[in-house]
Amino acid sequence: MLPQAVLAAGAAFVAAVLVQRVLPAYVIAAGLLIATGGFALTLFLSPSSSPALVAASLALVSLGAGMALALSNDVIMSSVRPERAGQAAATSETAYELGTTLGTAVLGGVLVAWYSRAVTAGTDVLDIPSSLAERASSTMAEALLVAAEVGGSTGSAVLGIARDAFTDAIVVTGVAGAAVMALTAVWAVSTLRGAAADADLAAEHEHEPR
Repeated sequence: MLPQAVLAAGAAFVAAVLVQRVLPAYVIAAGLLIATGGFALTLFLSPSSSPALVAASLALVSLGAGMALALSNDVIMSSVRPERAGQAAATSETAYELGTTLGTAVLGGVLVAWYSRAVTAGTDVLDIPSSLAERASSTMAEALLVAAEVGGSTGSAVLGIARDAFTDAIVVTGVAGAAVMALTAVWAVSTLRGAAADADLAAEHEHEPR
């Protein structure tokens, strides 16, 4: 996780430079599209894929998310007057936590459901007890244990089914994530086009007639 955090932090600095010349809406959308590309890379995954492909996918998601999150927070804080900064910060943090939780729950649910369904369908044709098949369909770790317990050609078959199912589940989850990121990028451009990341509302407040 540390490399991803470093990439996200570096992307925030890049976004801060870009926003000096480009509207925040476009920089945020660009970050979301980079993340879309990271999710889309999962389309090329296979059980024999190089770890470099997974690393590249995670790197793009981290870079894109870092750009989008940093600027979206700036836009939120710049859209309110100084006396409401606390409320804006709380709103921003709550939205971040809610989005992270929902994203993990929804995409994680998609991955688990697809994996479980695929393993269940694959092990139906094998001559193994239903309890072992149910264990193998719960998690990849359990599938490895079941394969070791069964052993022989049947154990190898269980392992192959689990690997294929897990890879397919990651691909499906990646496609879902890419779709969400792409739609959010379109939404960001359409709704944040007039927003600024450095609006000085404090100065405007000082010049208001009292």
